[in-house]
Amino acid sequence: METVQNQTAHTSELSNRDRLQARIRIFRKRQWFMLILSLSVILAAFSLKTLNTGKIQVTWLPQIPIPELCGTRLWFDTSCPGCGLTRSFIALAEGDISTSLQMNRIGWIMALALLAQVPYRIYMLNQPPCDVIDLVWPRWFGIFLITILIGNWLLQVISGQAS
Repeated sequence: METVQNQTAHTSELSNRDRLQARIRIFRKRQWFMLILSLSVILAAFSLKTLNTGKIQVTWLPQIPIPELCGTRLWFDTSCPGCGLTRSFIALAEGDISTSLQMNRIGWIMALALLAQVPYRIYMLNQPPCDVIDLVWPRWFGIFLITILIGNWLLQVISGQAS
C-alpha cells in the first residue's frame, strides 16, 4: 500500500515539475517574442516616414507608400483607439514631439512603454523563472496602457475630433 502511495506522490511530483517546466518554456518564449517585437517596432519607427498625404512609406523605398493597415479605418471609415500611433512613433523617432502629439496625444506614453520593453525583457530573461513567472504588475500595466488608449479615443469621439 505504501509503495502505491509513494509512486502516486512521485508521479504527481513529476507531473507538477513537468507543468512548471512547460510554463517556464512558454514564459521564456513570450519574453523573446516581446523583445523581438519591441525592437522591430523601434527599428520600423526609424525606417519609416510620413508623407504629406498622411500615408507612410519605407525610407529606402520612396516610390511605394504602405497601404492603409487599420481595419477599422478600411472597413468602417472611422478612427480606432490606435489611430495615429504609427505616425506618432515616426515623428518621435524624427525628434518632432509637436507632430507626435498631433498624431496621437498619448503616443509618447506608448513609445516610452515600448522602449522600456527592451531592458525589461532582457532583465526577465536573465531572472530565475520561478521568481518572476507569476508577477501580476505587468498584466496591470498592460491593462493601464489599453485603458488610456481607449480613454483617449473616447475623449476624441466625444469632442468630435475623431474622424
